Amino acid sequence: MRGAKRNRRGAVLVELALLAPLLVTLVLGAIHFGYLFYLYNSLEKCVRDGARYAASRTFVNAASYAPVIQTVTAYGASGMSTPLVAGLGPNNVSVTVVAYDANGRPDRIRVAITGWQYNGVLSPFLGTITLNGKPSLEVPFLGLYLPQ
Repeated sequence: MRGAKRNRRGAVLVELALLAPLLVTLVLGAIHFGYLFYLYNSLEKCVRDGARYAASRTFVNAASYAPVIQTVTAYGASGMSTPLVAGLGPNNVSVTVVAYDANGRPDRIRVAITGWQYNGVLSPFLGTITLNGKPSLEVPFLGLYLPQ
C-alpha cells in the first residue's frame, strides 16, 4: 500500500510539471487581453469626451482648433498633465474636419487614436499592439464658427 501511494505522488508531480506551463500561459493570456480590452474601453471614453468637446467648441481655423482637442482627449478637460490612459499623448490623437458646408463652416468632426501602442505581459511573445484610427468617433459640429 505504501509503495502504491509513493508512485502516485510522483505521477501527480509529473502531471503538474506537464500542465503548469499551459495553465500559466492561459492565465497570462487572459490578463494580457483582459487589460487590453480595459485600456481600449478607456481610449473609447477619451475619444468620446474629446469628440463631445470638439462638437461644441468655437472654430476659428483648423490650426488652432486641433491642438486643443488633442490635449483634452489625452489629458481630460480639467487641464491635467497626466494622460488618462498610459502612453496616450496629444500626438496620438487625430482631429479631422471631415466635411465643410457651403459657407466654409465645419459640418462633421472626427476624433481618432493613432499610433498608440500596448505593451502587455505577453508582448515579448505576441508583439506590440498598435492602434491606428481606432477607436474613433465622428460627430456633427454644433459650436460657433468665427471665420477670420
